[in-house]
Parts: sequence; structure tokens; C-alpha cells
Amino acid sequence: MTATIPLLVPVSAGTRLLGEVIAWACPGLSVSHTALVAALEAAGLDPAVARELAPRHAFSRACRALSDQRIIRPVAEDATTIKFQFTSESREGDRFEYTLETMLSLDKQTGSVTCELAGLATLAQEELDRCIATRNGSDVTRIVQKLFERQADLFPVRPGGGCYFVAQRHAEFTDQIQDLLNRVGGRLLRFPVPAGTPEGDRSVTQAVADGLAAVVAEHHAAVALFGDDTRPDTLERAADKIRSTKFKIMAYSEYLTGEKERLDLALTNAERELRVKVEQIAGEAVGV
Repeated sequence: MTATIPLLVPVSAGTRLLGEVIAWACPGLSVSHTALVAALEAAGLDPAVARELAPRHAFSRACRALSDQRIIRPVAEDATTIKFQFTSESREGDRFEYTLETMLSLDKQTGSVTCELAGLATLAQEELDRCIATRNGSDVTRIVQKLFERQADLFPVRPGGGCYFVAQRHAEFTDQIQDLLNRVGGRLLRFPVPAGTPEGDRSVTQAVADGLAAVVAEHHAAVALFGDDTRPDTLERAADKIRSTKFKIMAYSEYLTGEKERLDLALTNAERELRVKVEQIAGEAVGV
């Protein structure tokens, strides 16, 4: 079988770019929360996106290391404490046996752990503290996605995600993301997409149109769920999101050859559905 060699399009100085296809990876990444905040600041990005990890969420991670040959389940919770049951698991012949090992309490505010088994309490506390202080690759990925959500747009180029088109207008911001990932031990792959190639132009149009269509579909789905118990501020946020999407469709019109009219119509329908729903809710509220 003869291998197919992809056609590489040379990108010389002065070539007009539509944008880039990007993908990032953080395999095995482990970085302290302090170092992550410093990396964000050094890259000129908002350090507030690297929030402190609440003890209850950190303990969920700690349980992965503590669950060897035991099952850990939350059994009670009040305003300040979560109580977990530790059940040891053992196998005798062709049967598994389960024995109550201990009960452990987690203070939701301080992250302090207490239980009757001193050795297990020490191990749990050490693992919890480590999880509070450390961020992994999934955390960094969520931060990158949140930053793009605030300042740019990621358009998936494959259904499973993980590979995105970013418009050229956001190249400087993408530079900052690359700087961040380099600082924390991740990496960003960037593939420029020059304008004027039939397949490149078509693929960009499809990625942007599909991405915006998915957002419009979310508006339709949200409006359909509204009822007489929907809060006024929820309705107002829905209207704001629709207006924001309308602006995005205008902003990306140069990429939407043959697709803009369809998106405009779908968004107009979502806007109309919201208006009708608001009128219905208002009518029911006054007993019309």
C-alpha cells in the first residue's frame, strides 16, 4: 500500500492567515498552586482563574490514593463537616469481604482531618494537603479553556474536541497561552491556516459555523426549559447570551461564507422563542 503524503502549503512572510489550528497537552503535569499563579502572572494572564481548591474537592482527589483495598463513601454532612466511612475490602477464595475500618471527619473550612486510626489520619491529611497544594494537567486544561472563553473563541475541528481553530485576531492571546503552558510544563502545538486554499477555507468555515450553531442550539434548549418558576434575572441572562452570540456571528462573518444567513435565522428564532416565553410567564404571573 502506498502511503499518502499530505500536501504542505508554504507559509511565507506576508501570507494572510485565517488563524491557527491548536492543540495542547499536559501529560503527567504536576505544578504547585503557587507556581501556577506565578506562571499566569508572568504570561500576562489573570491569576484569579487558578482558584484555591476547596478541601472537599481536594479530598475527593486524595481518596484515589487512599482507596487501595478500601472503599471510601461520604455518609453524613452538616454545615462544617463531612463524614466518610472507610470500608476495607479483602478476598477470601471466590468471595469478597467488607469490614468497617473507621469513620473519618473532614472540616470543610480548614481541611483538617480526624479519625480514630492515627496512622490513617496522618496519611489522609498528608494526601489532602498535597492535593490542595498541587494542580494537575486537567486543572491546567480547564484554566486554558476558561481563559479562551473569556478572551477568544475555540472552534472544535473534530467532534471529540482536543483540537481547535482560533482566529488570527487572537494570535497575541494564543502567544500568552503558549507562554503559560511552557512555564508549567505543558506544550501548545500551533498550525497556521493560510487563506486562499479551497480545503483550508472550507474547513475553517465549517468549524466556525458548527461551533456557532452549537451555541445557538444551546440557546434554544435553555429557552425550552423556562417556565413560570424561572427567575427574571435568568431570563435576562439568556437575553444577554443571545445578544452576545449575535455579535459573534457578525464578528466572524468573514469566515461564514454561505452559513451566516442560516445562523442569523436560527438565532432570530431563539430570540423570538425567548420573547414569547417571557410574555407567557408574565401573563401567568398576573393571572391572564
